Amino acid sequence: MFLYFRPSWHSGRMYKSGCLILSVFLLLAFSDRGIAQQKVKKKPATSAFFSINQLEIGASGGLSLNRFATAQPQAGFNTGLIASLSANYKFYKGLGLQLEANFLQQGGQLISFRDDTRYGLPQSFETKNVKNSSYLLNSIEIPLLVNYTFKIKQTWKPTFYTGGSFAHSFNVTENYQKTGDLLAGEDIIATAHGSQNVTGVFKSNRLNFIVGGNVKLPLYANLQLLLDFRYLAGITTVKDNYSYMDKAGFGTDVRSNSFISKIGIVLPLAKSKINN
Repeated sequence: MFLYFRPSWHSGRMYKSGCLILSVFLLLAFSDRGIAQQKVKKKPATSAFFSINQLEIGASGGLSLNRFATAQPQAGFNTGLIASLSANYKFYKGLGLQLEANFLQQGGQLISFRDDTRYGLPQSFETKNVKNSSYLLNSIEIPLLVNYTFKIKQTWKPTFYTGGSFAHSFNVTENYQKTGDLLAGEDIIATAHGSQNVTGVFKSNRLNFIVGGNVKLPLYANLQLLLDFRYLAGITTVKDNYSYMDKAGFGTDVRSNSFISKIGIVLPLAKSKINN
């Protein structure tokens, strides 16, 4: 005896509907899985280029050891002050860009010999003397620096940088010691001390090349202690055709170089990390 089953119209429609629902479900499942895999793959690519974005601000102060760079034989050192505000942005791994606004004293010592008796003037203390002058160029300086930080330890990350600066001297002071014969023909030597404003003797604007390094140490909470050392080399001159004998045609250009040491504090303002 044979049994014969003939599917009805309703059972066929239910079968087709079930297949359609199953197909849509599988399509959505594999589609979501593919999108998730793409997100996982793209995430390391982003973190490889921008692992840390950090903005820091700082304030510091210190001393400058200055000397005029000139071919003239009579030049020496003097000291000045520096006060600094800075903003540092780390844009790619250890690389950063730093902008500063500084009050800076540069300058140096120069010795000059004056002898106006060669022009027929009578000999006196004012016409024939030796003057040792210490000049301070009080300036506003704007450095722009590119830096790189080496992560040696978690709390030991030295930074090295290079760049340049624009400096504008708004005031120049001269402190001098003048020595000469008090009276002509008499062996009486006199020494006079004084100071004066000589802003017009030097150029107002100049450019410097900068190279240096610093280290930031944990201080309190987010504050860090900054120890900074740099060397400034004058690119442009502060005085043209200077002669220690005050003789035309025998002068050389003068630049101002400085070694600067600073101590200060640094505060991180914003920091965002992207997981690798």
